[in-house]
Amino acid sequence: PKLKTSVFGIEGEGTRFLYVFDRSESMQGYGGAPLRAAKSELISSLQTLGAAHQFQIIFYNDTPLPFGGLGDRGPRLFKGDEQSKQAAMRFVRDIAAAGGTQHVDALRMALAMGPDVIFFLTDADSSPSGRDIEDLHGRAIRAGATLHTIQFGSTASASGDKWLQRLAEGTA
Repeated sequence: PKLKTSVFGIEGEGTRFLYVFDRSESMQGYGGAPLRAAKSELISSLQTLGAAHQFQIIFYNDTPLPFGGLGDRGPRLFKGDEQSKQAAMRFVRDIAAAGGTQHVDALRMALAMGPDVIFFLTDADSSPSGRDIEDLHGRAIRAGATLHTIQFGSTASASGDKWLQRLAEGTA
C-alpha cells in the first residue's frame, strides 16, 4: 500500500522512498544546527514507514555514503520493518558533516534504485552544471520518481540560481 510521509512539511507518496541528504562541511554551520535538524526530520519520516515499504538513505559530501554500504550491485533498498529502521536511525545519528559537496553522484545512485519518491536535502552551496541537471531530471522522469528538493542549512538563500527548483519541476 502507498504511504504518505514528509520531510520538513514536503509530502511524498509511494512505497519506495530514498533520502539523499547533504552532509558536507557547510551543513555544520551554526554549531551543527542544520545537520541536526535534517537528521531529526529524517528519523521522523523513517518512523512513519511500515514493513510493506522500502527505503534507502544516502548521505553525501564528496562521495555518496549509502546506509548498509555498497554491495556487488550497489546499495539496496531496506524494508521498513522495525529492525531495519532501528539500524537506519543509528546510521543517521552517527553521521557527521565533513568535506565538499558533489550532488550528482548521490542523486544518480538514488535514481538507479527505482524509487517512487526522493527527498533531496542540501544547503545548495554549489550547483551542478546545466547538463547534469538535465540528465538528472531526465533520469527522474524515466524512473517515474517524484523528486522533492529541499534547500536547507546555513548557506541556503532565496536569491540562488534556482537549480533545485529546475531539478524538481516536472517529475512524476
